[in-house]
Amino acid sequence: MQTLMFILGFIAFCAGIHSCLLQRSDHELEQAALLPFADDLEAARNMTAATGRLCERVVTPALEAAYDPDCYRLDA
Repeated sequence: MQTLMFILGFIAFCAGIHSCLLQRSDHELEQAALLPFADDLEAARNMTAATGRLCERVVTPALEAAYDPDCYRLDA
């Protein structure tokens, strides 16, 4: 019985993965592969030069706020 449940679960898992990937175009999958380079403009340029693939979603990361130790104190 456990083996049957495992097999049915595995088939459902594979069908879900297949249906999720089937809905994506090749261009969308290629852009998803380039997302690790989207926040670093120089790395995106190097990747484009090396592979010829253009990373369309290059973003500029937001500036982080400076650490202010006084903002975590509670005045009683």
